[in-house]
Amino acid sequence: MFTATGKVTTKVDVYAYGVILMEMITGRKVLDDSLPDDETHLVTIFRRNMLDKEKFRKFVDPTLELGAEAWKSLLEVADLARHCTAREQNQRPDMCHCVNRLSSLLDEWKPTEVDDDDECETSEMHLNQQLEKWRCDDFTISDSDTFSTFNM
Repeated sequence: MFTATGKVTTKVDVYAYGVILMEMITGRKVLDDSLPDDETHLVTIFRRNMLDKEKFRKFVDPTLELGAEAWKSLLEVADLARHCTAREQNQRPDMCHCVNRLSSLLDEWKPTEVDDDDECETSEMHLNQQLEKWRCDDFTISDSDTFSTFNM
C-alpha cells in the first residue's frame, strides 16, 4: 500500500478501486467515526461481513433492490472488491482482470424502466451496446469543441 512503501503503483489504484466498489455496495463511507471503533474502517468490516452471507446481506445498502440474479452479480462484484483490497500488493489483481470480471456481468444488465425524457432509445439496449454508442457519439465531437468545453 502507498502508506507502507511511499510509492504510487497501479496496485494502489486497484486498492482504491476496490474501496470505491465497497462504498457503492454498502452506501457507507470508507472511514466513519460515528460508528463503533470496530466498525469505522469499511475495508475491515466489509471483509469480515463477507465471511457470512446472511450477515453480508444485511450489510449491503438497503436501498438496493436485489432479486436473485442481481444478488448473484453483487456477490461477484463484492468478491472482486475484496480481492482488490488484499493487504499484500502482489495478491491484488491488475485492472485488466477487474475489467474482465465485471464485463461478464454487462450482458446480463438491462434497465428495467424507460425514461420518458430520454431522447435516445438506449433503454432497449444492453449496457455494452450503450457504451459502444456513447463511444461512437464521442468521436463525432471535434477536438476544438472538446477544447473549448474544457477551457470555459
